[in-house]
Amino acid sequence: MTMKIIRNEKEIQNKIKKVDGAMAQEGMPLTKELKNTLHDCYTGKSTFDTERKKMIDKYRKIYG
Repeated sequence: MTMKIIRNEKEIQNKIKKVDGAMAQEGMPLTKELKNTLHDCYTGKSTFDTERKKMIDKYRKIYG
Protein backbone atom coordinates (compact mmCIF):
# COMPACT_ATOMS: atom_id res chain seq x y z
CA MET A 1 0.00 0.00 0.00
CA THR A 2 1.35 3.42 -0.87
CA MET A 3 0.49 6.70 0.77
CA LYS A 4 0.18 9.94 -1.11
CA ILE A 5 3.04 12.30 -0.25
CA ILE A 6 1.67 15.48 1.26
CA ARG A 7 3.63 18.73 1.33
CA ASN A 8 1.14 20.82 3.33
CA GLU A 9 1.95 20.53 7.06
CA LYS A 10 -1.57 21.54 8.09
CA GLU A 11 -3.06 18.74 5.98
CA ILE A 12 -0.59 16.23 7.45
CA GLN A 13 -1.48 17.22 11.01
CA ASN A 14 -5.19 17.00 10.18
CA LYS A 15 -4.80 13.45 8.82
CA ILE A 16 -2.79 12.38 11.88
CA LYS A 17 -5.47 13.85 14.19
CA LYS A 18 -8.15 11.87 12.34
CA VAL A 19 -6.21 8.62 12.72
CA ASP A 20 -5.49 9.39 16.38
CA GLY A 21 -9.16 10.14 17.01
CA ALA A 22 -10.28 6.88 15.44
CA MET A 23 -7.72 4.91 17.42
CA ALA A 24 -8.63 6.72 20.66
CA GLN A 25 -12.26 5.68 20.21
CA GLU A 26 -11.01 2.09 20.34
CA GLY A 27 -8.97 2.83 23.47
CA MET A 28 -5.66 2.91 21.60
CA PRO A 29 -4.55 6.52 21.12
CA LEU A 30 -1.37 7.00 19.11
CA THR A 31 1.92 7.51 20.88
CA LYS A 32 4.19 10.38 19.88
CA GLU A 33 6.44 7.82 18.18
CA LEU A 34 3.58 6.49 16.05
CA LYS A 35 2.51 10.03 15.14
CA ASN A 36 6.08 10.74 14.01
CA THR A 37 6.07 7.54 11.95
CA LEU A 38 2.83 8.57 10.23
CA HIS A 39 4.31 12.02 9.59
CA ASP A 40 7.37 10.44 7.97
CA CYS A 41 5.15 8.30 5.74
CA TYR A 42 2.99 11.23 4.65
CA THR A 43 6.04 13.36 3.83
CA GLY A 44 7.83 10.59 1.94
CA LYS A 45 10.68 10.10 4.42
CA SER A 46 9.51 6.51 4.85
CA THR A 47 6.86 4.22 3.41
CA PHE A 48 3.94 2.30 4.86
CA ASP A 49 5.50 -0.99 3.74
CA THR A 50 8.85 -0.20 5.38
CA GLU A 51 7.26 0.80 8.68
CA ARG A 52 4.94 -2.23 8.62
CA LYS A 53 7.92 -4.55 8.14
CA LYS A 54 9.75 -2.89 11.06
CA MET A 55 6.75 -3.45 13.34
CA ILE A 56 6.36 -7.09 12.30
CA ASP A 57 10.07 -7.76 12.83
CA LYS A 58 9.98 -6.04 16.24
CA TYR A 59 7.10 -8.13 17.54
CA ARG A 60 8.41 -11.38 16.04
CA LYS A 61 11.56 -10.88 18.10
CA ILE A 62 9.46 -10.36 21.21
CA TYR A 63 6.80 -13.03 20.72
CA GLY A 64 8.46 -15.44 18.34
